Order: sequence, then C-alpha cells, then structure tokens
Amino acid sequence: MKNRRLRKFIKNMSAILAVSVFLSGCSAENNILTALIDDQNDRIEQEQNTNPTKHPGIYDSEDVAVVVKKDMEAGTVQFQNVSTSRRYTLSYSGITTLYDKNDQALTMEQLKEGSVVTVRFYKPEKSLSYVKENPDCISYSNVRNYEMDLRNGTISIGNELYNISGHVVVVSDGRETDMMEVNQVDELSVWGYKNMIYGIHVEKGHGYLRLQNEDYFVNGWIDVGDRVIRKVAEDMLLVVPEGTYPVTVSHKGSSATQEITFARNEEMAWDLGDVEITVVQKGKIIFTLTPVTAKVMIDGREVNVSKPVELEYGLHQMRIIAEGYDTVAQYIKVGEPSANISVELEKSEESTQEETSETPETKASKESEEEDDEEEEEKTSKKYQTKSSYEDDEEDDDEEESSEKKDEDEEPEDSKNAVVSSSGKYRVYIDAPEGAEAYLDGSYIGIVPISFSKKEGSYVVTLRRTGYQPRSYTLQIDNEQKDVNYSFTELMKLEE
Repeated sequence: MKNRRLRKFIKNMSAILAVSVFLSGCSAENNILTALIDDQNDRIEQEQNTNPTKHPGIYDSEDVAVVVKKDMEAGTVQFQNVSTSRRYTLSYSGITTLYDKNDQALTMEQLKEGSVVTVRFYKPEKSLSYVKENPDCISYSNVRNYEMDLRNGTISIGNELYNISGHVVVVSDGRETDMMEVNQVDELSVWGYKNMIYGIHVEKGHGYLRLQNEDYFVNGWIDVGDRVIRKVAEDMLLVVPEGTYPVTVSHKGSSATQEITFARNEEMAWDLGDVEITVVQKGKIIFTLTPVTAKVMIDGREVNVSKPVELEYGLHQMRIIAEGYDTVAQYIKVGEPSANISVELEKSEESTQEETSETPETKASKESEEEDDEEEEEKTSKKYQTKSSYEDDEEDDDEEESSEKKDEDEEPEDSKNAVVSSSGKYRVYIDAPEGAEAYLDGSYIGIVPISFSKKEGSYVVTLRRTGYQPRSYTLQIDNEQKDVNYSFTELMKLEE
C-alpha cells in the first residue's frame, strides 16, 4: 500500500516538474520574441530617419513644374520650374504616386511630357515622391484650331489668346524641340499657368510628300485630306499631317486619288507617271448670291454668274466680294455635271455702324454719289471690257502660259532664288546646314546657303538631303528694313 502511494506521489511530482519546465520554456521564448520585435522596430525607425524615401508620402519640397523628359530605363524624370525655369532630375520608384487633375491614378507611361504638374520630392536624395497634374493649370488636348504668332510670342486657341513663355518646353516624339519646328498641321496638347503657356506636346506631327513625274498636273491642285490644299508646282516637297489621308491631284479634268500613310518626319513619294489622263470633264455651276451685286472670282479671275459657269472637274479657289460685306474665300470641288452654290454674305461691322449713324441727308447724298460712281464704272467697263466666262478658258490659259514664259525669259540670272517678291532690297538668308535642299512653302529654291527676298509674313522652310531626316521650320518674317539670317541644326542621318 505504501509502495503504491509512493509511486503515485513520484508520478504526480514528475508531472508538476514537467509542467514547470514547459512553462519556464514558454516564458523564455516570449522574452526572445519580444526582444526581436523591439529590435525590428528600432531598425525601422532608424531606417526612416536615415532613408525616408523608401516610405510613401515622405518629402521636404513641393514645386509647380513642367515635365521635360522621362527616362524609363534609368527611372528618372526631368522637370523645369515654372517660376525660375530651373531644371532638375528626380528618380522615381514603385512607391512614387502619380495622379491626374481629378485624382485618378496614372502610370509613368501616361504622364505626358510638356504637362504642368505639382511635384513633391525629397531633396537630399533627389527622390520623387508625388506627381499630380496641376488642377489650376490651363490645358487643351489634341488641338487643331490654333494660330501661332512667334514674333509677338502668342498662340490663340479657339477664341483665347495666350502668351508663350520664353522657356516653353516643346516635346515631339520623345525629343525636345522648339516652337519654330511646330507646323500649323500639327496636333498639339498645350499646358499653361496664369495665362502663360509653359508646355506643348506634339500629339501628331508632320511628314513630307514628294510628287514624281508630275509634269501634267503642274498648275493643277493637290488636296491632302482637306487639310492641305495647294497648287501643284515642279519639284514640290509638301509638309503634310501625320496619319493616313486620301491624296488627290487634279488638272484639266483629270484626277487621281491615292490613300497614303505619312509617318512623322518621314518622306513619302507618289509617282504620277502611271496615272491615266482622261478627257477633260467640266461641270456647270449656278450661283445664287446675296447681295446680287456680289462679284465672284474663280482661281483669281472674275466670272459672269448671270449664267451657269463652266468649271473643270477638280478643286478651284473661290472668292466672293461685295462692298459693305465680309469677303468669302474658300475652295470648291467640282465633280458633277451640274451643281448649285448659294452664298449669303454677311454685312461687315463697319458698314453696319455707318448705316446706323447716317442721317437722312447724308444717306441721300451717299446714294447720289453711288449712282455717279456706277455710271462712271459702267463707262469704264465698256471701255476696258474683259472676258469673264469660262467659255474662253483655253484662250486665257494660252495667254497666261505665254505671259509666264515671257516673264521667265526676262528674269535676270541673279534673281532666280528671289522666291518671295519684294520691292525692297532686303533678304532672308539661310546659312546652314550647308548642302541641304531648301524648299519655301513646298517649292524648291536651291541648295543651302541660299537667300530669298524679304517680305513680311509667315513661311515654312523645309530642309532635305538624301539619306537624312527632313526637317521644317516656321518663319515669321518682320517688316524691318534689314536682312535676316537663319542657321539651323544639322539634319539627322537615317539608320540604314
């Protein structure tokens, strides 16, 4: 009995000792785990103090800037400060947050160069923490309706006029460029701040079209997607919008249409030697005009609209004028045997103001003067009567060609490069890149260095060389009595 009790006691004591050992072991493990957690917290806190950019939301600087360039391989973005124009480069990582102006998340690929953004960054390590399209900035996307005035440094978009910053960032196809390389056929996204434009991204740029074996169509018309309409000349190099467009050439009733895809900064050639020349086709156009006294000019010549006007198939330039009314100028396309054109001119603002300010006496006097003018005009028109009907087109064309040939024969040798006529002696010189072919508004003018007569206005100069990428520049020439010199960068060699 005693032995049994002893064995039970020993067994119970063993169980108690085992529980004690177990409990003491858990306590040791808890102590070790607590120590590890404390050490980890200390290391995280130390890391935050020494390297805060590894944690989202950490920054010490904020800026309003323009995105200049993204380098996806290096993981960097270059910015330009809107106020100071100072440039700096920041690195980004997976914890960098990007948003549009509506707080929708963006990827780095979606962030556009040229856009005005709010930037937050940690200056000691030049690390980018946060980017957001600035909600207070001016922004337009995919704009076609704009006018540039580089002389005055302005751009009008719709009915709004903006100044262009002297440090504007212009980016095309990932390459920074300048305003002179922006062409009117380009499609732009534009960003500004406080009525000043700071960034432009060329969404769709321009390419080039060269016509080959175009002799028959010279002095006819070429139409590129209704966006570029020009008279055909020899050795043309047209600046055309990037994209796929139907291209039509027409002359003397013959026409040809080809769908062509134009890539940015690349040249396409269209050989017209295989185009079938058809019999000249003509259509009769009946004009209905308000006021009935309006005059109609077709391709620069007045036509008699009291009867149907016969025009060759194809494009024609129409201009309708009447005293006291706004002039209408547009292109018309003739492609049917007959058609009607109705035009109602709008009274000009000056004419409306004069009518409201006239007294009965002055109005009567003015009407009397107009009657006298009409009588005098009638006498003059009888004395110098000219043909206005297109029934005599062929005769007029022969006279025009004869006149043009005579002018060419009389042209002095040293004035063949004077493409823009001017009564002054001042010239526009293009000095570089040497050896490049130069085209003025699509027409060949010679090899650089070259010059042409100076006349105020806007022109497009295109430079080309075989094996190199063509490039065009918009020149806005002033009326100052002095020569103007331009030297452009070397053309980029094409990869073989």
